[in-house]
Order: sequence, then C-alpha cells, then structure tokens
Amino acid sequence: MRIAVVNLTQGGLSGGYWKYLENMAPLMRDDPRVERLDVFMPPGSQWPEVGELATYTWPAEDARLGYTRLKAQLRRLAPDVVFIPTARWLDCGRVPTVIMVRNMEPLSVPFGGNSVLEGCKNLARAWAAREACRRATRVIAVSQHVHDFLAIRWKISRDKIGLVYHGIEAPPGRLQAIEPPVLRGAELRRFIFTAGSIRPARGLEDLIGAMAVLAADGEALTLVIGGRPDPGSQSYMLKMQRLAGERRVSERIVWAGQLNALEMSWCFDNCAAFVTTSRAEACPNTALEAMSHGCAVVSTRQPPMPEFFGESAWYYHPRDARDLAEQIKLALGASPEQLEARRAAARARARDFTWRETATATIEQLVLAHISGLASKEYGQT
Repeated sequence: MRIAVVNLTQGGLSGGYWKYLENMAPLMRDDPRVERLDVFMPPGSQWPEVGELATYTWPAEDARLGYTRLKAQLRRLAPDVVFIPTARWLDCGRVPTVIMVRNMEPLSVPFGGNSVLEGCKNLARAWAAREACRRATRVIAVSQHVHDFLAIRWKISRDKIGLVYHGIEAPPGRLQAIEPPVLRGAELRRFIFTAGSIRPARGLEDLIGAMAVLAADGEALTLVIGGRPDPGSQSYMLKMQRLAGERRVSERIVWAGQLNALEMSWCFDNCAAFVTTSRAEACPNTALEAMSHGCAVVSTRQPPMPEFFGESAWYYHPRDARDLAEQIKLALGASPEQLEARRAAARARARDFTWRETATATIEQLVLAHISGLASKEYGQT
C-alpha cells in the first residue's frame, strides 16, 4: 500500500505534533503492509530527522490557490490512500482519505475564555473539522471521548470512525534528566507540577485557587508551571499571574517557561504530584508522560482524563478549587504503600500506550479506507 501523509497546517507544528510525527513516520514506513510512505510538510517547517524518508512540501501561496501544486504532486505519486493527521479536508479526487481529530478545544469550547478573535478562529476550525469528518473516507479519533463527540454531537457514522490512541515513549533514566535552570537554587521543598501550553483551556484558575486553599491550611508547597502562552494567549497568562497576586500565592508559584524533554522528565521524577486541570483534551500527551514516570497524579474528572488515568489518579470536580486542594492533600498524605501502589498503577497504565501499537492501528484504518476506495471504484461510485 502506498501512503501519502499530508501534514496540512497553516505552517506551524506544535511540539506534540512533532513528537507524533517523529515517532510514527519510521514505524509506518517499516510496516510490511506499506510499499511506500511519502510525507508532505508545510512550507517553511523543519523536516523530520528519521532517515530515508521521502519528504515533500508545497508553495506557500498554494493554500489560496486551492492547493493545486500539492494535488498535482499527489497525482504524480499516485498513493493508495492519503492520511491527513489534522482535521482538515483536501479533495484528492477518488483517492480515499483518512483524517484525524486530535484537538478538542475548537470543537467543544471554542470561546471558553479566549478573546473574541481567537473564539471566532476556533469556530472556523470547528467548521473545517466537521466538514473534513463528513467528507473523509475514514476518521481517526484519538480517544473514546473524541469518538463519542463525533458520533453523538456531529452525527458522523460510527462505521467510519476508528479509535487509535497516541503512544508514549519510555522515560529517560533519572541520571539523564536535567534540572531546569530556572529551578536551580530555588527553595522548592515539596512541589507540584503542571505543564502544557498556557491558554484558557488549561484551567489554571483551579490550581491557583487550590494553592490559596493549601496555603491557608498551612501546606508548604510550591507550584511549578511548565509551558508558555500560545500566540494570542499572553493576556491569559497575565490574568493568571494577577489572580495569583490577588490570592497571595505569587511567591509560591514558579513560571518555568518552555521545558525540553529532559527538563520535563526531571520535574516528573521529582515532583510530589502532577496536576492536570485541562478543560478540553483529545488525547492528553503530557498526562501520558506523567503516568510513564510513575507520578502521583491529581486530575480533573473532565473527559477524557479518567479514560487515560483509570484508577491511578485522584480526581476532583472541574472548577472546584477546594475539591482540588483536598485531592492534592490526599495524594500528598498517602502512605508509602498507597503511594507506591498508585505509582505502579500509573506506570502499568502507561505501558498500554505504545507508538508501535499506534502505528499498527493507524495503518489498519488506512487499509480499511483503501479497501473502501477499491469497492467504490468496483461499483462505480464517486
């Protein structure tokens, strides 16, 4: 089977997307069912360093011209199926297409604390995603939560939706992890850790409120926040910093900025607990990383978090800072035996999510699309 992977974006690739592509491309290329794998990258983007990978791009002005050059390249390569890992549509004629839905914020909370401009952009993204789901041969959902949203809210046929979880890499050893420079010399004592792009859907209000409750209860804790604001979300970060000042916990919070993989690993290995407060997730990659490190995890009950953490986390009700504070205290006050049982459960749960399984299941979805395309040609369908 000849596969073309078209990374159809506006030009940028997030860190999570890069991790997905770098892990998936070589596994897909080496699968015995794959005769050839061609990867199309957005103009001006970095190329994946996975070796012996056929890579292409398209002119920057091609988008406003209806991607005529991109489509011409695809016709020349004649793939059996086109895989678009973003929820965007590209008319490839009679070649079957598979898209993937991996971002729930535009779909479920398009405004959700965003500016009017960003909210309108999210509405446009949601419209594009729905159109892509409607027209694609098959749709990959990266969690049951996404699957159910597509089937129930958007009425996409369950027969064309496949569930494929993302994978997670094994964590580096403790000796390889690197303490972030911003934390060196800081009097952290016990610290709780959270990480991800800083934007309204992160729900950091819950955690800042919980820090105020914990401080009032005499808990000597520091909160380390990894990540930086996305374009257009700088005002949200400033709002959160003002909220921390109003709640008198500014000195208990370290805004660590963007952390690399080894710095993230150090924080996972050394934090007293990892906390996730996200309002909208499809497949929470940072949550998978936390589990693979055996973190004590405190999570929102917001789907799809329980789908991933299972019995390994302490859960709180979204937007309830006091409940979050109570769950953090339960996690930190667990006996060594209880804590080790949760950590072991997290590591075991993380082992269920491997990139090899992701690649195998993804190719299965592409095969189904290819078979569907062959059947359409046989019966003269368009």
